[in-house]
Amino acid sequence: MASASQIASLPVTKSRDLWKFGDAAVLLAYSCVVLWILPYHEKWADEAQAWLIARDLDLRTIWFHELRYEGSPGLWHTILWIAQHVFHAGYGALGYIGAAFAIAGAAVLIFLAPFPRYIRWPLAFTYVMIYQYAVIARPYTMLPLLAFSAAYLFKDTLHPERITLVLALLALLTLHGAIFAGCLGLMYLLQALKSWATLEALVHRRYFLCIACLGLVFAFVALVLQPTPDVAEFALKEKMKQSPALQALQPTPLRKAEAVVSGAFLDYTIPSVIFIAVATWWCCYRKRLLEFALPVSLLIGLYSLVHGYPHHHGTVYLAAIVAFWIAWPTSSDPPGSLVAEIWMSRVIVVLMLCLCAVNVTDAAVAIRREFVYPYSGAKDAATYLRQVGADKGPMFGFLYGMTGVQAYFDHNLLANTRTAYYHNGLPEEGTELDLYELHRINPEYIVAYSNDPELMAQTSMPVLVEQGYELVHFSDGYYLYKRAVYQRETYFIFRKKVSAANLPVATGTEDDSNLTKSHP
Repeated sequence: MASASQIASLPVTKSRDLWKFGDAAVLLAYSCVVLWILPYHEKWADEAQAWLIARDLDLRTIWFHELRYEGSPGLWHTILWIAQHVFHAGYGALGYIGAAFAIAGAAVLIFLAPFPRYIRWPLAFTYVMIYQYAVIARPYTMLPLLAFSAAYLFKDTLHPERITLVLALLALLTLHGAIFAGCLGLMYLLQALKSWATLEALVHRRYFLCIACLGLVFAFVALVLQPTPDVAEFALKEKMKQSPALQALQPTPLRKAEAVVSGAFLDYTIPSVIFIAVATWWCCYRKRLLEFALPVSLLIGLYSLVHGYPHHHGTVYLAAIVAFWIAWPTSSDPPGSLVAEIWMSRVIVVLMLCLCAVNVTDAAVAIRREFVYPYSGAKDAATYLRQVGADKGPMFGFLYGMTGVQAYFDHNLLANTRTAYYHNGLPEEGTELDLYELHRINPEYIVAYSNDPELMAQTSMPVLVEQGYELVHFSDGYYLYKRAVYQRETYFIFRKKVSAANLPVATGTEDDSNLTKSHP
């Protein structure tokens, strides 16, 4: 017969089981949404670039040669290399690889975050979590998993090896991840130093070993990413310094900072600045100011001074969530003023609910548009080229976006570039319409990528018409970003003029009427 204490615990146990069932149901719903969107997403050039590098190069060449041109430490490229060369995965698997990591990251958030369920459940469905870093298959799909794992392990000062492993993987993922890992590692060490005298000698030795290991990881990242004079990005910066006209076209650091701050939080600059101010105040009250201020400010500074595209904004968003996670009150915290605790709890709850409301709305808009509009024209262009047999002969193509088309074929399509992936080094190949190369190759088909189709129609298109080519197909695309379109992802396909009787017929594809397709 059950004891009185056992009977008394039954309702509590049942209630906990129901909440766990709710967590599992939310994760299932999250997974279904991500997997539902994936077949409709047309992968763009940045997704294809890493896939092609992993496909066409050996690991040694990837790590010690090509990555310095990519500005990426290479963990993602290595995972894709294993997927292709060990498990023989095709290009269609790329999205599901990214989704698997995204679902794992959402699971850590839903099951392990200290936030109440009415916060952590909607957090899983915010724009960064369910779309930008889940559907778009780039290394960022691993960021939530690694960042949230580090947050979960942060207060465990007795087992530094656990968080060290997570931080090492984070540093090897992206340059932004390395900055984030360095911040978290430093703050974790400062936290441990406060209780250093109470730790055993064995734990001290673990810390020294972990510091040495993480130091080696950062040294390796520095070695891999050490730039050489032929890295195109640095050559472009030198060119811009010497050209006032090019400099005038670039946004100022202040404009970049405004874009990053608004994109990371509440979509508009003033509300987002207020969000940062209140979050800073709350973290200061919780004695966790450094955990919020250091990574958030460093990442915003990086994107303001060096670069910062929309897909980078999510790293600032995740840094803030991790800081809130670390600073969140627990039962082991020393008691303070009850009134102050109640009001501060209300402040952070309202702040995070506002963050969820804005970003869940952003996610809903982006997901709806993913079904209505093509994210990239690469898939449609590849389908057309295959149907007319253009991949059987020499082709000519230019601009970086050609990688998006190349990934759908098992060989390099273009006679004017030596690689299927885009080598971001000097001399740059396939970056412009080179008429000398065009005459030398004399291709039947030309493919031109453009993120500004109107400009392409006014500049390169008339030149190609003069050279005896005509537009035979247009593949439209929209780089979706929250409730806006960041840029177009379009492809113009030209064919050498022949009589109408000899034109190949491509069934099931769109013609150049797509030129009039409306913006989402």
